Amino acid sequence: MRTLLLLVALAIFGLGLAQRAYIGNAGNSTVVVVDLAQAKVLDAWGTFAQPWSVAYGEGKVYVAEYVGRPDAPQPAGRVVELDREGRVLRSLKGAQYPMGVAYGNGRVYVASSAVDWTGAVRGKPEILVYGPAGEEPLRRLPFPGEQIGYPQSLLVEGKTLYVATTWGLLAAWDLEREALAAVFSLPSLLNPIRGLAGDGQGGLYLTGSKDGVGRVVHLPKAALEARGEGTLDLSRQARLLLDNVPDPWGVARVGKSLYFVTSTDRVGGSGPGGLWRLDLEGGKAERVLLLPTRYTLGLAVEE
Repeated sequence: MRTLLLLVALAIFGLGLAQRAYIGNAGNSTVVVVDLAQAKVLDAWGTFAQPWSVAYGEGKVYVAEYVGRPDAPQPAGRVVELDREGRVLRSLKGAQYPMGVAYGNGRVYVASSAVDWTGAVRGKPEILVYGPAGEEPLRRLPFPGEQIGYPQSLLVEGKTLYVATTWGLLAAWDLEREALAAVFSLPSLLNPIRGLAGDGQGGLYLTGSKDGVGRVVHLPKAALEARGEGTLDLSRQARLLLDNVPDPWGVARVGKSLYFVTSTDRVGGSGPGGLWRLDLEGGKAERVLLLPTRYTLGLAVEE
């Protein structure tokens, strides 16, 4: 009897700790909370101003609001920190049109893109670094937007911050030196690059498109270790995992699966977005959840 009760208690406890995904839904200004195991929507938090990118770290959720209107009050946009129940803990200030947010090494990194949705530059592009408390950034790292494009998606992997820019390039930023280490491109595979996720071995998974067709690509660690002057073309070292996807954006790896969100229902479509899962061993991809509206862009998964 005791064994049975223990098993029941463990099952209930396990259900309470179901792994969650947090999806930024710019189409209806909410963050959708999903139980990954059941592919079921648990909650919808809102209202946010254009939730563009989502990050998770140490039990907290970070939402970058990209308010892209040219006439938006300056600075335009912010990043909100929430707990697992959707309660706002603080607002991270100082970003100008923030397109991306990432968590790593006890710090929150924000892509202050400085570009509105027309592409006009309205400020200085920067990577902002925030600590575990306070609303203002600890540091402002100038980003060479005029040379490689403006900062968009972010990912922290060890001592490197990867930055996908608005020009379809991938920058490797050395967090110890606080300096640009390398710039990569994949001209025959991806442009633009939308989402970034680690593969657990020092490599990356990237989502984006080529000539309007959505794709998922893998870059191994060896390719990312290349260094040199100018922009390095990694097209030959990259591997195309998935083609003909309806506009993939945020991406996250969970065990032997790769989850990503699409902004719409089909290539060139205008219907609602979805949450997809790619089996990294078998190569099969399937949409596991139809989301509420179009323009589902950000994705973060609890570690």
